[in-house]
Formats: sequence, C-alpha cells, structure tokens
Amino acid sequence: MKKFSNLSVLFLIASLSGCYSFTGSSIPTGIKSIAIPLASDNSSFSQATIRQELTDKLVQKFTRDGSLSVRDRSVADALLDITITSITDLPSGVATAGEQLTNKRITITIEATYRDQKKQKTFWDKSFQQTSDYQISQGLDGQTIAIKNAEDKLTNDLLLGVISNW
Repeated sequence: MKKFSNLSVLFLIASLSGCYSFTGSSIPTGIKSIAIPLASDNSSFSQATIRQELTDKLVQKFTRDGSLSVRDRSVADALLDITITSITDLPSGVATAGEQLTNKRITITIEATYRDQKKQKTFWDKSFQQTSDYQISQGLDGQTIAIKNAEDKLTNDLLLGVISNW
C-alpha cells in the first residue's frame, strides 16, 4: 500500500510540475496592455521580411501568453520597441587543413526598449542576441529555417524579459 501512495505522490508532483508559470510574475502595476510596433531593421541583411516575421511572431507569443493584451500604440499602457541591429550568416566550427566547413550560423542581434507609456518611464533598454546553425548544403532553405529558429529564441527572450521585468 505504501508503494502505491508513494507512486501516486510522485505522479502527482510530476504532472503538476509543468503547470507552474511565471506569467504576470513581475509586470509593473498598472500595465495591462502592450504595443509592439513593426521592428526597425538597421542590419543591412538582404531579407527585408525578417522585421515583419519577428514582429508577427512576437505579437503571437504575447497573445498566446495572455499576460498583457496587445493593443495599438495609441491606447497601450506599455510599448516594446525593437530594432534589429545586425544579422550575420557566417561559417561556424573549425576545419583542419584540407577539410571544408559544413555549417553556418545565423546570428540576430536586436536592441529592445520596454517603456511605460503613461508615466513616460523606461523599464529597460537591452540588447538580445540569438543564433541558429544550419548545414551549408541546405542553402537558402537551411538559412531560412535558421533565421526562424533564431527569431523564435529572440521572441521567447523578449516575452520573458517583459513579463518578468528582467
């Protein structure tokens, strides 16, 4: 009987461990909504769609999370401004003499500012950077997937940065 109850307790703990969330844990008082304007792109990277993709992905994550409602800039309590400062696509790894590099790394760096629009107060102004590797043999398809992976990591970082206020 004791084995059964120990297993039951372990199962209950394991099943509840995924339920804890940081949602709303450190959102400043009075902040219920956020505006996320189209990201600026100062990277001079050759794909103009990245700023729209990054913005769309960020809006989707905030909407899904539900800690803050996404609103138009004119009515939102807070503002999250993003500028893509650089995007690089460089070989990664080390090749010895006679070997060719087989992987490349996309690195996206952004500057983000999170502000209280009502009080005209900046909560934080930070740089974020994420990377994703792909095989050179995958060409543009691999590059596109790596960009999307790096965008996904960045938007996770931004969401966490806003809802935890770090």
